[in-house]
Amino acid sequence: MKVVIIGGHKIAYHLARMMISKGYHVYIVNKDPRACEQLAKSLSAVVILGDGSKKSVLDQLRLSSEDLVVILTNTDRDNLIISQVVRHYYGVERIVTLVNDPEDVEIFHRLGVKAAVSPTNILLQTIQGLLLVDEIEEFSLVEEGRLVFLRLEIPETSPSAHKKLKEIPLPNNCVIGAIIRNNTVVIPRGEAELLPEDRVMVLCEPSVQSQVIHLLVGE
Repeated sequence: MKVVIIGGHKIAYHLARMMISKGYHVYIVNKDPRACEQLAKSLSAVVILGDGSKKSVLDQLRLSSEDLVVILTNTDRDNLIISQVVRHYYGVERIVTLVNDPEDVEIFHRLGVKAAVSPTNILLQTIQGLLLVDEIEEFSLVEEGRLVFLRLEIPETSPSAHKKLKEIPLPNNCVIGAIIRNNTVVIPRGEAELLPEDRVMVLCEPSVQSQVIHLLVGE
C-alpha cells in the first residue's frame, strides 16, 4: 500500500514524515519545483514534480485500490477534480481531501468522498467546546432559586445526540420545554430525537441540575 500526498507544502511535509515513521511508502506530488526540492532533501519519499490534477502525472504513481490518497491543494475545485480522477480511473476509495470552504463539504460527500476535511469546521468545533460553559444560562425562578432554567446546546460528542427523548434517563423533577433546531421550534415529545447543535430549553430543580447537564451535554 502506498500513501500518496498531492499538493500542500508544510502540511505535506509533516504528514509525510509521520507516515514514513510508521513504515508506510510515501509518494508526494507537487507542482512547485522549489517545494519538491525541499521535500526530496528532507524526506525518504518519492517526490514527483507535476500537476496532480493531470492524469499523465497520476499515471506515474501506479495507483491501486489498496492505496491511500491525501489531497491538499489550495483550491477546492482542484481537490474535487483529483478526488474524482483517482476514484474513477484508478479505483482508489480511501481518499482524504482538504476542503477550504466548509460549504463545499457536502458536495464532496455527494460525489463519494467521505473523508472531506474542513479546517474551518474543526476550528469551530474546538471553539464551541471551549465556549460550552458560556452556552449554559441559568436563571433562578420561583421563590429565589427553587427552579432553574437551562439553555443547553447539544454537542456532537453528547451522550444524548441522536437519541430519542424517551431513551434519555432524565430525572422526574426535570422538564424539557422546547428544542430549537435551525431557528425552528420542535415540540419535545418522547419520539423527538436530539441532534447535534440543537438548543434545548430545560426546567429543573437545582438538586438535579448537574445530572441534567451531564446527560444532555456530557463531560
